[in-house]
Parts: sequence; structure tokens; C-alpha cells
Amino acid sequence: MNQYFNFLDTKKLDEKLIGGEFPFSKYLFWDTAIGNIDLQKNKRYIIERVVSRGFLQDFYMLTKLYSKEEIKEALRKSRELDPKTINFCSYYFNIPKSEMHVSSFYS
Repeated sequence: MNQYFNFLDTKKLDEKLIGGEFPFSKYLFWDTAIGNIDLQKNKRYIIERVVSRGFLQDFYMLTKLYSKEEIKEALRKSRELDPKTINFCSYYFNIPKSEMHVSSFYS
């Protein structure tokens, strides 16, 4: 188990995943009806939102739903990340910063 998640109630979060509930904080997707979000088809969109705006429990769910490689691939393709998120993702997922792109909004 990852040391970052030691103080989360991971059993409860795992039950949420098993129960088929939408696993992330609904506020992250204020611009989309939750029922229209497909966890596979909208993978990159979900990953971008969770790493840049999610709570720790959202990040935990992300790491349970998607493989490290799926997350890294989405982060490399993203054009929506802010500099702070890129720094975190570079450290956590061991991705060189040069392989990720800061949104033009922050330039």
C-alpha cells in the first residue's frame, strides 16, 4: 500500500469501487453530467481533472481504476495541466517534466 494513503479509509473507498458507484468527487465534473462519463472512453479527461483538482481519496481511486502506465500516458498527452500539477506528477510518476505540457492558459 502506498504510504500516501495511510490515513484514508481505503476499505470504504474500495467498497465504493466494487459497488459500481461513480468513484470520484462529483464537484470535479461540474461541467458534465456524471451519468455521461464513461470511465474508459473519458479516461484522459478523468485523469486530468483528478490530478489537478481532486482530493487525496480521488487520487487513490484513480490509482485503483487505472494502471500507472495508463495514467502516465494520459499525462503525457494532456494539454490541460498547470505547472504545480506537472511538478507533482513528474515526482510521483517519475515522468520527466519535458514529457508533459503546461496548458497555454498558464503561459
